[in-house]
Amino acid sequence: MIEQAKTQPGSVLFIDEIHRFNKGQQDALLGAVEKGVITLIGATTENPSFEVNSALLSRCQVYVLKPLEEKDLVKLLEIAIEKDEYLKQKKIELKETAALLNISGGDGRRLLNLLEIVCDASGRR
Repeated sequence: MIEQAKTQPGSVLFIDEIHRFNKGQQDALLGAVEKGVITLIGATTENPSFEVNSALLSRCQVYVLKPLEEKDLVKLLEIAIEKDEYLKQKKIELKETAALLNISGGDGRRLLNLLEIVCDASGRR
C-alpha cells in the first residue's frame, strides 16, 4: 500500500485495530508517515499510549471517541427504522429501548446490529 501511495498523492491509510500490529509492523509505517506519503488513521479500542509505539504515536493526533448519549442512540434507532430498506419492511414500533441501549454501551454500530438481530429473531415479516 505504501508503494502504491507514493504514486498517488494524498493517500489515506486506515488501519482498524492498529494495536494488533507488532512493533516491526508499526515501524514500517513510520517513514511513510514522516515523509507525508500517507495520512495514517489508526483505530483502536486500547489505550494508544500503551499499544502504539512512541515514535509513531508522536507523529499522530489522538482523538478519544466517547459513547453516544441515550437521546442520540434513540434518534439513531428512529432514523434506521425510517430509512433502512430492510428495517422499513419490518414495520417496527419502538416501545422499550432500555435493554438495547444498555447492551450497546453507547456504540451506535453495536446498537444497529442488535436491532437487526432482534428483528431477525422476532420472525416478523
